[in-house]
Amino acid sequence: GMTITICCIAVILFSLLGEVSGYNINFSPLLAHYNKVSAKSRRQWFKTVATSFPPLLFWGNAFAEEGGAPMEMRLFEDPLFTLSVPQVFFTLRRTQRGDLPDSKTGNGRRGSSIFTAGNMAKAEVIAVERYPVEVLLSENGISPTGDMTSFPALGESNAIASLIVARREKESTNQGTRKIEDVSVSPDGKQLSFRLRTEIEVQKPELLMEQFGVAQLFRITVAKASLESSDGNILAIFASALEQDFNNGIDGPALEESVRSFTAIKQTNMTS
Repeated sequence: GMTITICCIAVILFSLLGEVSGYNINFSPLLAHYNKVSAKSRRQWFKTVATSFPPLLFWGNAFAEEGGAPMEMRLFEDPLFTLSVPQVFFTLRRTQRGDLPDSKTGNGRRGSSIFTAGNMAKAEVIAVERYPVEVLLSENGISPTGDMTSFPALGESNAIASLIVARREKESTNQGTRKIEDVSVSPDGKQLSFRLRTEIEVQKPELLMEQFGVAQLFRITVAKASLESSDGNILAIFASALEQDFNNGIDGPALEESVRSFTAIKQTNMTS
């Protein structure tokens, strides 16, 4: 009963985030993980979820995080990319025609997203997006001409990182402040990495302070964009968690490893 309750709540949460409907989702790692945890862990789990979703705070003590050893990772392989994801994360690869990004516009029903993995219990998400380089530039009034095979050729690295973030979050209703940090480009110019710290709007900060001892919430995102596919597309990975979870010594390193491991596969033919 408890496992079913947890999974039902979790599915509802990610449905609200627009991450569930109509996709091939592998929930088995999550189910296996939560069948093992103690009642105390589950109570802690729900407190973490409630922190991410303030409307759930009234449910009080109920579920959460297991501390201890580093997360076990598993390899996810796709014709377009490979990456390692935490063992307990579900994985979702979009396959339905209308859900995949259009080859010309880079947009589908779910924007540019082609892959999602995550831990619904803690609102931790790994996402992969794919869209044409030309679209990123033209949407921002930049003429897509000349060399577009490396990030230095596209422009100043901080500016390109800002364009990538703006495109990803253009549909977001969160008006909290965003700060891009640690921008770097690989020696070959094919990869652009950065970190994003986003303030999460909270309806009742006084309630948050009373329940959890904080008045503000922040989400940390580590990201990497790649031009290594050599097919005119950017493949970008974003891995994020609440700041307190990211900094717990377990979750952050696992998410950083996912981003580090992300490799775009060179394409000889255009694929989706």
